[in-house]
Parts: sequence; C-alpha cells; structure tokens
Amino acid sequence: ADRLEVKKRQQEMQRREMFLEDQYYKTDELLNRLDFSLPKSDSCQIANSGPESTAWTRSHTYKQTLQEDENRRLEEMKQEQRRKAELMEFKQKQEEEARTRAHQNEQRSYLRSLFIFCCILRVNNAFLDQLQKKTQPNSIYQLGYSRSLDYLSNSTWV
Repeated sequence: ADRLEVKKRQQEMQRREMFLEDQYYKTDELLNRLDFSLPKSDSCQIANSGPESTAWTRSHTYKQTLQEDENRRLEEMKQEQRRKAELMEFKQKQEEEARTRAHQNEQRSYLRSLFIFCCILRVNNAFLDQLQKKTQPNSIYQLGYSRSLDYLSNSTWV
C-alpha cells in the first residue's frame, strides 16, 4: 500500500511537471505570435532587454491589442446605431408623408362631396323656384327679383 501510494505521488508529480512545461510552451508560443503579429515600433522599445522587460513588453502589447480590438468593436457598434437611427428617421418621415397624403385625400374627398351636395341643392332650389313660379303667378319673381336670386345662387358655387 505504501509503495502504491508513493507510485501515485510520483505519477502526480510527473503529470504536474508535464502540465507546467506544456503551459510554459503554450504561453511562450502565444507571446511569440503576438510579437510577430504586432508592428515594430521604436517608441515602445525598452533599453533593458532582460527577461522581465520583454515579458512586460509582451504583456503590455497584448493588452494594447485587446484595447484596440475593443475600441474597434465599440466604433462598429456606434456606426450600427447611427445607421439604425437614420433608418428610423427615414421611416418616420415616410409615415408622416403618408399621413399627410391621406389627410389631403380625405379633405379633397370631403370637398368633392360638399361641392356635389351644393350642386344638387342648387338644382333642387332652381326646380322649387320654377315650381313656385308656376303655382303663384303674382309672386315676387315676376317683379324682377328672380334675376338677383339666380345670380347669387349661381355665383356662389360656380
């Protein structure tokens, strides 16, 4: 049992060492990829090129690339919001124009109906005036008033 316990500990130690070694290689590989993908800049170089400064530089450049990516995404989102706002404004203008046209069409329809009603009323009044002339021979229409009444009824609606 003791030998088995010792063997398990040794295997666990070997696994941890392999994991740490693998982790070290992966981290180093990532940092190297970041170094190659970033443009070289004289202003970012550090005079002391020891292992601490290169690790800090790599970390700093990595953080800068993350910040730039975030800024680019934010700018794209702002542009998308602007496009959406412009589209909403355009749709609102179209709806307002459609409402205005509908209101104008309603007004035209109402005025046509009113005009037709007035024409019918004028015809009916003329018919009633002629009927009254025939039934009352001594009415005011024979005294010269018929011309002025016909003029007023005709001039108002023509």
